[in-house]
Amino acid sequence: MSKVTELTGHSCRVLHLAMSPDGQTVVSAAADETLRLWKCFGVDPGKKKSKSISSASSFVRRGIR
Repeated sequence: MSKVTELTGHSCRVLHLAMSPDGQTVVSAAADETLRLWKCFGVDPGKKKSKSISSASSFVRRGIR
């Protein structure tokens, strides 16, 4: 692994990181009581799948985290 970039923006230490379900965005929560959203990972256009949700009930079946 190699460092690609340094994400700066918080004025205090970062307490928690989480990744979005689609794997593109990371959220960081810091002791300065802020949340930062980072678009870290893009989708490869060659591998991108088109998603279509036919009804609201299918969304509920997938679950909400």
